[in-house]
Amino acid sequence: MGPLLVLCLCLSASVVYGEEVPGAGGSAREEKLRSALIDAFQNIKKTSARGLDDEGLGNSDLIGSQPAPSAAPGPHESFDLFADDDGLSFAEAFSESADDAHDHSTEKSHNVQHIVKAPAKNKTTSKPGRDSIIQRFSNSIRTTINETRNISAKRESASYNESAFLGIDNTLRVFDSEILVRQWRQLRREVAGRCLEHLQLYVDGLLEKRLWAMKMDDASGRYSSMFYWGNNYWTGSSELCLAINDAHEPDMQQANKSSGSQIFAAWRDDVSLSGARAPFEAAFYSARLALTLAPRAQITNFRRTVHVGLCLPRSCTPADVGRVLAAARAPLLRHAVLAVRAPAQGTYQYLEDPTFRVLLSICCIVGTLLIAATAYDMKLARDVRRRRRRVENMAAVESGRSLVAATDAKAIVSGKSLYNENNNIALNSNHSEERLTAETVSNDGELKLSVWSELLLSFSMKANILQIFDQSVGADTIPVVHGLRCMSMVWVIFGHTCIVVFKYADNTALRAMLEQSFWFQLIISAVYSVDTFFCLGGMLVTFLYFRTNAKGKLDLLTKGRRKFTAGVLQFLGLIAYRFARLTAPYLFMLGVVEVTMKWFQHNAVFEPPALDHETCPQYWWRNLLYINTLFPVEQMCMLWSWYLSDDTQFYAVSAVLLILATSNFNLSAALTGVFFISSLLTTGYVSWSNEHVPNGDDPFTSFDKIYDKPWTRLGPYLVGMATGWILFKTNLRIRMNKLWATVGWLCCTGTLLFLIFGLYNTRLSVAAAAAYSALSHSLWAAAIGWIIVACSTGYGGWVRSLLAAPVLYPFSRVTYCAYLVHPVVLRYVAMHLTHPIHLGELLVFVLFLGLTVISYVLAFIISVAFEAPMVTMLKILSPQRKPHRV
Repeated sequence: MGPLLVLCLCLSASVVYGEEVPGAGGSAREEKLRSALIDAFQNIKKTSARGLDDEGLGNSDLIGSQPAPSAAPGPHESFDLFADDDGLSFAEAFSESADDAHDHSTEKSHNVQHIVKAPAKNKTTSKPGRDSIIQRFSNSIRTTINETRNISAKRESASYNESAFLGIDNTLRVFDSEILVRQWRQLRREVAGRCLEHLQLYVDGLLEKRLWAMKMDDASGRYSSMFYWGNNYWTGSSELCLAINDAHEPDMQQANKSSGSQIFAAWRDDVSLSGARAPFEAAFYSARLALTLAPRAQITNFRRTVHVGLCLPRSCTPADVGRVLAAARAPLLRHAVLAVRAPAQGTYQYLEDPTFRVLLSICCIVGTLLIAATAYDMKLARDVRRRRRRVENMAAVESGRSLVAATDAKAIVSGKSLYNENNNIALNSNHSEERLTAETVSNDGELKLSVWSELLLSFSMKANILQIFDQSVGADTIPVVHGLRCMSMVWVIFGHTCIVVFKYADNTALRAMLEQSFWFQLIISAVYSVDTFFCLGGMLVTFLYFRTNAKGKLDLLTKGRRKFTAGVLQFLGLIAYRFARLTAPYLFMLGVVEVTMKWFQHNAVFEPPALDHETCPQYWWRNLLYINTLFPVEQMCMLWSWYLSDDTQFYAVSAVLLILATSNFNLSAALTGVFFISSLLTTGYVSWSNEHVPNGDDPFTSFDKIYDKPWTRLGPYLVGMATGWILFKTNLRIRMNKLWATVGWLCCTGTLLFLIFGLYNTRLSVAAAAAYSALSHSLWAAAIGWIIVACSTGYGGWVRSLLAAPVLYPFSRVTYCAYLVHPVVLRYVAMHLTHPIHLGELLVFVLFLGLTVISYVLAFIISVAFEAPMVTMLKILSPQRKPHRV
């Protein structure tokens, strides 16, 4: 570019100046100037051919820096290139108006005007003033060349500096090996001891391009892509970082063999495990950073919290890493270190945790009881079969003893009833009030079982499994309840799956896109599934209480006592039974949640989704008393247990209302109405005062003010109580014509569809939002109540066939345990990820199916081990119990 630039400048100067030469001799002089110009550029071409380019000129003059073939040119030979054979230079062609011509030419040359001075030869043929003209022109040429070179250098420098930050990947640099090496003099002041020593070795390894250092850098996280698609996890690879500690030299003889597995082994050695070990042990760190951009790089208006993985020496503590990160200066980003964790470093040991030791002891005790009870049950069954064969043999000899055989046969059937029917009654529902209708079987036979034997048999896995899969239901059970439970539980798992997996995705912005979909409302509206559970709970407790009271079975608790005392005893009995029935699996899962969350906190690459490892050890007693929703959500252990707390509190309220209804029904009904209206008004006021606007973006906004508080969720439970009272009063027999039945189903369907899809692309005002929040959950419960009434009284059609399908009974009987365990499964899967997951509609659905299957398998196990034995033992110890015989 240098010779070409000089050529352009000289041609421009020669043309302009040539036009202004006065007199008749201008043409001859122009020809000489052109000839001299051609000679000059031929010399430049020769000089370039000898290896001098534009950059090689450096700071020397354009002409004076060119080496001569023989001797170096003298001080006055630098411009001989521009003289003709007669010694005439370019300046001789210029007249007195050359200054004006110079100004004009430099304007055409983009105002590049200054020339480096160089003296010209003194010629005898020179005219007066020629030296000054030559001097000015030579200065102009040299200054033009130098300024052009300076501009070019500045442009190259600016281009280089800008290119260093071109692209989103360079703009979002936070901390990498280059920053560590370049800023090591400042960063080394933040650490000391072994950490400083090992970091120095790491920096040296990076400079020397050691393989182990390159792997550590490769294992560290950095921005890769999809920043605008919600990628907040720059995790790197914890597996690669830890694999560096096991590095070894590849076995070339093994790698040269041709089998497929051996080829794979060679590839594995070459890619991941080859090379010498690092001079220290590497460890993986996970840092949470708050990023903001410098004013000159406003690529986003939002502050972003990102998680960055770092592979550094294990001798560095998380505090050391945090100080180094805080002291590092990114090119364009500003960052603040929020937290640094050191996952997978063995800081948490199960056996050192008292909670884990308690859980392990409980599992050992329960496991022993399950094995012993199952073996005892099988022994009893074997004895019964032997007795049957003996009776049959005796009957063949003596026909007169057929009566005895029949009696033994009855005992055998009664024995089956002991292990199965009692559990069946207890397991038909997840609500303790069904105990009140359990039938006690009185058996006559040759063998009598003691209370201790019966208590042991309550742990029989054989009997409990058979009862969970029993395809029959009790006489006082409403079959459609099973289908509603199963559908609601699956809906809950689906909603929780979407919430949890999106938290650990690298495309979290996909949710914002999916929220624009009409069908995404099915996920958001999963919040109404809890209202279904509330409605079912209120319906069952009311229906079964009134039916049991009508049969006079509550007299066993209240006979011979005053009404107030009898009511108090009934209340305490109901509360005690529910507490005993629910608490065994509940406490076990509380311990599991605490232990697993502690492990996740110390070993998972991602941060745990909640602080249960801190809240559970402090506030577990609130869960035990079912009052945890009365405290701030930040202090809640096992967040999804809010439903159990509210449902138990509602159960206590319903017990008071039902006991009062047996003596003063009108007062009880009036109080129920007051509670219902109060709940609606309270919900509306809380929503209005907090300006809560339910929408399709986040159904859990104001969770701690509206969503989980009992005074805002009581409405659906009271609607369920009204439904149970209607079923009891009509004895499941209601007559209505087809028109009214059709109108009822149309209203029910319209209400459900409105509540599921009504908020799609809708923005409510604060007043309308308050009304919606107050009425929506109770309207949902009312629609569910219609389904129960219609299906139980013969107007359900295919809906009843679907909801009352016997195949759903086993899943319904473990709904309580499935609710307890499924969030633990979700967290376990998410916390074992080492990289963010890239979600799509199909992948979310596949995850949902897999998590549902795993959750129900674990729910069956927990139900057999904890729930079913407790229900059976409570039945054995109840006042209705009579001696059982086999």
